Amino acid sequence: MISTFYERIVGTSPPPEPNEPKILCVGLSCLDIVQLCKHYPEEDTDQRCIDFRYQRGGNASNNCTVISQFGQPCEFLGVLSNEQFSRFLQDDMRKHKIDFSHCPMVEDGGCPTSVVVLSMSTGSRTIIHHNQNHAEITLQDFEKLNLEDYSWVHFEGRNIAEVLLMMQHIENYNRSLAQTSSEGDDKFTHHHLPITISVELEKMRPELLDLLPYADVAFVSKDFAECRGYVNMSETLKNVSQDAKTGATIFSAWGDRGAMARAPDGSIVQSPAFPPHKIIDTLGAGDTFNASILYYLNKEKLAYKKGSRSDESAKNEILQNYNIESSEKSQTEFINRDVLQGAVNFGCRLAGAKIGLRGFEGLCDVYKNYL
Repeated sequence: MISTFYERIVGTSPPPEPNEPKILCVGLSCLDIVQLCKHYPEEDTDQRCIDFRYQRGGNASNNCTVISQFGQPCEFLGVLSNEQFSRFLQDDMRKHKIDFSHCPMVEDGGCPTSVVVLSMSTGSRTIIHHNQNHAEITLQDFEKLNLEDYSWVHFEGRNIAEVLLMMQHIENYNRSLAQTSSEGDDKFTHHHLPITISVELEKMRPELLDLLPYADVAFVSKDFAECRGYVNMSETLKNVSQDAKTGATIFSAWGDRGAMARAPDGSIVQSPAFPPHKIIDTLGAGDTFNASILYYLNKEKLAYKKGSRSDESAKNEILQNYNIESSEKSQTEFINRDVLQGAVNFGCRLAGAKIGLRGFEGLCDVYKNYL
């Protein structure tokens, strides 16, 4: 079921409202050198590739590329440099109207680089990444932001110790809003809008679980789930929820199996995969899924906070999860089963559409067919 705010914008991407709060994506931007091959090369062989390109990559950076195509103001936060390829990344973000004005700039910092081999015969993508001595965002960098400018902050699961501090910084900000707000005053203003925190658990690093108690929304990859010994999406949601914040929403996407999600009240929704007629480029499909969810849920959040969405089922009882470090409840009161079903369907459809495209160009045209 597609939510009501989409019924008002069918066929077009809504223009951003004046001073509309941004979605902030924190993580990596890197150079992707992409080669499309008939089949994955055997060791010590020589073959010609069918196509070659280089493009801006990195999970958080890709999230911004997708979100910006929907007309949603967004910002990337990651360390950049004055190196030649890093300047290419910055030019490309300008092209896609992605704000990166708060990114720390370092001299001679190099540029993270990935060599990506796409196989036409199997649809696989093999990534070889180089990121030697690349600096990461710190709490000091994050504290320079004006949090009033954002409605949502998404963290790529990396640099865990510092990300944990950033999440706690946002919790303190949200707590200060609650303490200073007028009693019984629910009037919407983005200058006093609590921030929803999301995180991606992708790499096979068990310590990523330390971030769950501070995340309102979590994206758990198949690789991460399998490294924990989980055999399917249902088992993933069941186990991850035990470490999650009270009222957290959890997504588990497994490629051609589709995706499942757990709502704040514990109910489960799912969506099949929507593969294209022809698989062209699987690179960034997971980033597209996550970004589509972020866009969808953020729009629902803004509509809910403005009081333009009547939703009794959003008030379902949510049991406290005491087996966590954070004492805060999730900023997810706007998410109910219907909203979550619409979000996971939207994410799967957009990820499937992206696989049928070269890169991310054209998603802004494709996604309108799914509203």
